[in-house]
Amino acid sequence: MNNQNSAPLPHNKTPVPVSSGYEDPVIEAFRGFAACMVMLTHFAFMVTPHGGMWGFFSTGVDLFFVLSGYVFAPYMLGRPLQVLPHLVRRFFRLVPLYWFALAVYILLRWLTDGTILYAWRHAFFLHTTQSLEIASWYNPAFWSLPPEVEYYALLPLLAWWSVRNGLWAMVALSIAVHLMLVFAANPDSNEVTARAIATVHVPGLLCEFLLGSLAAYLVRHAPKQHQRAMRFFSGLFLLVVVGCLYAVYVADWGVPPKTPLWIGGNLGLFAACSYALILSSLAGSANSLQQHPRAVFLLLGQWSYGVYLFHNAVPSFARWLGWDPVGWIWLLGSMCATFAWAWLLHRLLEAPMRSWGRQLSLRLSSR
Repeated sequence: MNNQNSAPLPHNKTPVPVSSGYEDPVIEAFRGFAACMVMLTHFAFMVTPHGGMWGFFSTGVDLFFVLSGYVFAPYMLGRPLQVLPHLVRRFFRLVPLYWFALAVYILLRWLTDGTILYAWRHAFFLHTTQSLEIASWYNPAFWSLPPEVEYYALLPLLAWWSVRNGLWAMVALSIAVHLMLVFAANPDSNEVTARAIATVHVPGLLCEFLLGSLAAYLVRHAPKQHQRAMRFFSGLFLLVVVGCLYAVYVADWGVPPKTPLWIGGNLGLFAACSYALILSSLAGSANSLQQHPRAVFLLLGQWSYGVYLFHNAVPSFARWLGWDPVGWIWLLGSMCATFAWAWLLHRLLEAPMRSWGRQLSLRLSSR
């Protein structure tokens, strides 16, 4: 990793070491935790008629954004980034498994009601640019993929800007843009406007990715144990506060919640701040996880993308078979089925595609 003030070298022909994504077990553990959080918030209907605090697990998506920002922070801090190899790696990391998942959900939808709609929008990550119906037509969890793709596509430009103007300035600017979008909302309207669409894309969510980059900056520049401890307890305290705000103003307890704009629009940002602080206190440090690379939560980290993509297919398949997936047995069984499916696809599709993408990117880097 280069000095923060050094400029990237876009024409450098020396291959840049590419992270496998499995180097820091803390990151893998957080990935697995985030995937399980999202899965639980979607499986809550099996055990409760009202979401309650289960809905708070949806902030696992915000944790995913923070983790993405953390993983790519070296480029924000000055590591040279070759654009084409980077885009090739990201394509093979995200798209093959996503297209397979989309095909599964299209098949389930066709088997259920005989309709195949909006497929091309989903295939090209355009499903969150028009309406809520289109965005959640196949799988509501798909909504977070467009901002991930946009972040990866914009990373070379973001890294260039960050190196020249400073990461802290970029974080401040992105938060300001997010707040402008939130407070420009009309609380009495559910219309899907350009402003509303921007809030679920890079304009509104870039701040969460950059908070992950800021976490990596703190790991590098404030590594002392007492600094890590202070960030951990600050993040934990903030997470408790965010949870309390969710319980009081957002959670579904059987009556329509009355959510103030400053809470509803910023809950993800508040959660991302807490996750970034906690991540910066744990990542990159020597810990017992290093001695247990095959621990269950690390494996879940490797399967996390599959868990995220396919968990909603399990109850949909059960309903197609005529079953009613309700009860704790169904919840636990659905989780196990999701893990098994994610493991199988990781072995057969995800890992080979990622390996192929890395090899291709290295060949492009050496030209």
